[in-house]
Amino acid sequence: MKARYVFGEAWSIARSGPRQTIMAVLLVALSLYVPALLALLAKNLGRLAGEEAAAPAVVVTLEREDLGRTIAYKIAEDRRIARVRIVGSAAALERFRRAYPQLGEALRDLAEAPFPPSLEVELRPDASPDAAAEIASAARAMPGVEAAESEEEAGRRFRNALALLRGTGIFLGLILAAAAILSVASTIRLALDLHREEIEIMRLMGATETAVRAPFWLHATAVGLVGGAIALVLLYATWRGAMRAAGGNPFLTSFLGEFLSLPTALALPLAGAVAGLVGSLLSTARS
Repeated sequence: MKARYVFGEAWSIARSGPRQTIMAVLLVALSLYVPALLALLAKNLGRLAGEEAAAPAVVVTLEREDLGRTIAYKIAEDRRIARVRIVGSAAALERFRRAYPQLGEALRDLAEAPFPPSLEVELRPDASPDAAAEIASAARAMPGVEAAESEEEAGRRFRNALALLRGTGIFLGLILAAAAILSVASTIRLALDLHREEIEIMRLMGATETAVRAPFWLHATAVGLVGGAIALVLLYATWRGAMRAAGGNPFLTSFLGEFLSLPTALALPLAGAVAGLVGSLLSTARS
């Protein structure tokens, strides 16, 4: 079986039903665009949340940086505390630059870091719900402490919202992926009906089942691949449009953050190709 024959027949299948082919491409693009958009939002929110480290339950602001170690030891005596992390002014500035690149550039030439030193307190998993507020209240009474605030409730709500967003993306992704597979399967089924006489002639002439079905497999895979590529282009256009609509506002541009990484972006056309191939396998298996 020659590659030229397979590609030629696949192109003939596409031309025989252009409306069905276009509709299948658009449905695949839509089914991949929606979950990819949610994944992009979750990625940027996760970046701003600083998920590389556990979220602190209490943040203690210090009057002077040299008091950090002494006060950290005092706070760590509480058995409900898992860890106390010292964050100096320079470290806080570097973290700010990573989270907000546009604003961070504006602070690069400052002679002194504008952020006060602080302590980030993490609690043990078995700590009571009121532990963060109690520890913050006790820390305020210590000498050298400027302020102490409980972050546990706000952090928990943010993490729950982020988990909900990711779960929604996965749920919609599964449903829309099934819809894409069914749409491609329907397109291939119509193409099989249009080419039924040709298929019968090929079988009478001794063509193998692989030779008969391979053009339909290739056609469906190409449909999914093109649909995935369109979804990627639409997603990038949406991101660029949002960045332009932000008008250079450093807070909005930092919130929009970055586009998908190259491996994740390339996964969209690949996922479309897989959906198309699965749909064609389902249709040809029944025919």
